Amino acid sequence: MPALQKGIRLLRCLNAAQSPLTLAELAQRLDISKSHCHGLLKTLTHFDWLRFDQTSHTYELHHGIGRDLSSMMQQRLDHSAIRPFMEEFTLRAGVSCVLSEPLADHSFLVLDQISAADDLRISYPSGYRLPPDATAHMRAYLGWQREYEIDSWFSIATLKSYTASTATGANDARMAIRATRERGYARSVGEFTDGIMAMALPIFGTDGRVRFIFDCVGRTETVAPREEQIARALVDCVTRIHDLFGSILPPDFPRASLAESATA
Repeated sequence: MPALQKGIRLLRCLNAAQSPLTLAELAQRLDISKSHCHGLLKTLTHFDWLRFDQTSHTYELHHGIGRDLSSMMQQRLDHSAIRPFMEEFTLRAGVSCVLSEPLADHSFLVLDQISAADDLRISYPSGYRLPPDATAHMRAYLGWQREYEIDSWFSIATLKSYTASTATGANDARMAIRATRERGYARSVGEFTDGIMAMALPIFGTDGRVRFIFDCVGRTETVAPREEQIARALVDCVTRIHDLFGSILPPDFPRASLAESATA
């Protein structure tokens, strides 16, 4: 359904825009003809999913979209909706995964966990909190934050040495955060627990803030040789979670293509 795909792309474009857009701007960004774009805009405006400003000749999202998707929006921050994605990811990637929630004190409350059948089995007790400097979690949490937010975190942070490989210096820790953004996911190789490798990504909410951390973890000898494959599965899984929630993402946050998601 090409028309439906273009309509979805149009809504995503307006959702990510910092300000309302004109017909010409939308047609250019979506690489479709003005006439086709105009037809999509008129239809979506008719159903109150978009609002057209007669003065500026621009379009923006309107209240109708929230009304018609209200049942989905009510579950947007319900972590239980993520569990099926975790189960699918573990089957596909063959590694365990953990879902946690960043708290006000910067620790991470473990909400859910799935153990892989043939690798590391995890068993965090109810209410368990990972420390603020848990390497993969911390890097995923800060990787796409703004610079002043990272500075604020480091102003109160205490970096502990968990293993001989842990980066405890502020400069090394900041470099690892920058590397996370450039790589497209956080990684920790024997830095939090000897012999264990972790890879993680944040899950953003509809307000653009980090709501959860999706972390996969396994024995280094199991994960390291398959890092690229596991990373693709991780990005694809988080992409589909964001699509479900209608999350607002940083412009450079990694996303799986439609083709990759369709063949997952």
